[in-house]
Amino acid sequence: MLMKSLESGRCAINRISLYGLLLVVSILMAVNSGYACEKAQGESVNSVYFPPKFDSIDPENDYVFQLLELVLEKSQDKFGKCQARLLDYKLPLKRVELYLEKNAAIQVAAFTVSVKRDERFLPVPVPISKGLMGYRLLMIKQGDAEHFANIQTLNDLSAYTAGQGIGWADADILKRNGLPVITAGSIKTLIDMLAHSRFDYFPRGALQIITELETYREKPVQIEQSLALSYPSMTAFYVNANNTALAERLEYGLNQAVSDGSFDRFFYQHPSSIDALKNINLAQRKILKICNPILPTWVPIEKHEYWLEPWPQRCLDQAELKRKRSKELR
Repeated sequence: MLMKSLESGRCAINRISLYGLLLVVSILMAVNSGYACEKAQGESVNSVYFPPKFDSIDPENDYVFQLLELVLEKSQDKFGKCQARLLDYKLPLKRVELYLEKNAAIQVAAFTVSVKRDERFLPVPVPISKGLMGYRLLMIKQGDAEHFANIQTLNDLSAYTAGQGIGWADADILKRNGLPVITAGSIKTLIDMLAHSRFDYFPRGALQIITELETYREKPVQIEQSLALSYPSMTAFYVNANNTALAERLEYGLNQAVSDGSFDRFFYQHPSSIDALKNINLAQRKILKICNPILPTWVPIEKHEYWLEPWPQRCLDQAELKRKRSKELR
């Protein structure tokens, strides 16, 4: 009986110790997730970790990582020194989202803004690339350029059909702006369909389209030279849902950089921005601006200093109406 009592006592102590350890870990995770910047184990400086792009050749020189470095520098006066560090291994997008959600290994990432991501993470409400990702060039079939030469309005463009991927946000945005869309399962399939005149044009990002034309150079497709579509699309820093301190720091640093002009200097001098703007060639194209009805209500499209160009009043009115309805439903 004595031995059984001692064994039972040891088990109870072990259970208590285990529960205590789990409690301590949980508390530490909760505390750590609220830090704007902290020392990682074995390091001597405060830092935040950022995941390198999965396909990046030189991640230290990537646009978003270098912008993060600038933002941390610009917030130093209020929050103290902090170093941006790259995770020493690459993660696919789904794993990046999981790590950020679990507050594991990384403290900040950059995503295209969406309502679903807002439910999982905390967004920093300042665009980090001036809405550049919302500009779309048109991939068309070789020989079809004359069909687009006289297009001046969205109504003109609505006579033609766009191709998009199944489930892509772009497909929904185009449809809601009255533009016909056909969908398919992959970029390869879409380019094949375009080459066979199954639809008329394939809107793509300014950097994406160059890569894809090189990849599928044997296909009879090209960039249309006179038009571009644009809609409010925001890439933002996201942090763990509980890390309000880091979100506050990044928002402060971004606004400081916007105010003192260092953000624009960085944006217009970075090689990736230069390449994208060269491809878009705003001065030589007719830009057809459409609204984005699926954009989260907090996105500040009315703050012109955050964007490449001001958005049409109809888009501002649509966003304001959506905000009012959202408040009424709360």
